Amino acid sequence: MALLCAVLVFGLLTRLRRRLAGLAAESRAAALEADPAAEWVQSADDIDTTVAALRTLSTTAGKLARMRDEEAKRRVEAEENLRQTEERYALAVRGANDGMWEWDLRSSTAYYSPRWKSMLGYEDADISASLGEWLSRVHPDDRDRVQAALDAHLAGQTQRLDVEHRLRQRDGSYRWILARAAIISSAAGRPYRMVGLNTDITARHQAQDTLIQLADALSGLRGEEFFRALVRSLVTVLRTREAFIAECVDFPTTHVRMLARWNQDDFAGCVEFDLGGTSCQRVIAEGKPLYVPRNLGDTFPLEKTYNREAYLGLPCFDSEGRVIGHIACADGKPMPQELPHYAILKLFAVRAAMELERRLVSPQPVGMPAAAVLH
Repeated sequence: MALLCAVLVFGLLTRLRRRLAGLAAESRAAALEADPAAEWVQSADDIDTTVAALRTLSTTAGKLARMRDEEAKRRVEAEENLRQTEERYALAVRGANDGMWEWDLRSSTAYYSPRWKSMLGYEDADISASLGEWLSRVHPDDRDRVQAALDAHLAGQTQRLDVEHRLRQRDGSYRWILARAAIISSAAGRPYRMVGLNTDITARHQAQDTLIQLADALSGLRGEEFFRALVRSLVTVLRTREAFIAECVDFPTTHVRMLARWNQDDFAGCVEFDLGGTSCQRVIAEGKPLYVPRNLGDTFPLEKTYNREAYLGLPCFDSEGRVIGHIACADGKPMPQELPHYAILKLFAVRAAMELERRLVSPQPVGMPAAAVLH
């Protein structure tokens, strides 16, 4: 399009130059006829200057047309990149486990993503576009701390908002939430929006509480008292039917002996049993934790005899890295797909191993039936 315009302009300029040259010749002839002694002041250079100016104008018009076309192309590309970025952003928000929220500081309105609402048990239409939907649900004990963190960020005292607090769910219970957000400012430096994410950290706080609970229950205990307190604490924390701790009887290990056992809401008799065909065998033989949250009998058919649907076992190592026993939990119903206290339980397996190794150094007589059936 720009090239066609340039060609047309050039043609017009050529015709104009010829016309101007003709007029100049006619004017010169008429002037000389009227006064042969007069000097001709209109030279051909004046015409060339005019033509050159018009040619420059044509060139500039062509450049402007090309710049316009290039700008239009860049605009189309920018709009396409923006569309793709918005699509990726929307997909990321929908796929993330975090709840997104935005606060328009100019209108004091807020946006909460469907995930933000579902984290608290609400449907999309249940939450309005008000900042109060968030702040009113903050636990009373956390409210001052959250407000102080929010005020500090709005005042520019912190680079971002980063505050843990409890939010009330639809059923009235509370979940621990980590809120992270940052202010977006205009070119003039005025904050006009805050964008944030809420992450559910309830499991982490439960794990912390579990750690404290187990530590308190086992603090200062040794030997049999420790073993009994350990299995009692495990069933309480994991809400399982059964828990026990056992030591290896022989090496390589084919039998283990229970030192403490909880089953069906009370301490149960301890037994020595053959590992063959049991889930405990894999824990001892491989020296690795084993967690089967459901369908335990599909992998270990013998466990069906004991009505075990789910199992967790963790090995205990001595100071030389040898497996000397294990702790285990089992239940007749499925356990959670992901165990939130897994890392903590591994720590207590280490603590149990210390007691087992101390027992090996100073063995204590234990009266129990050998190769007993587990009930």
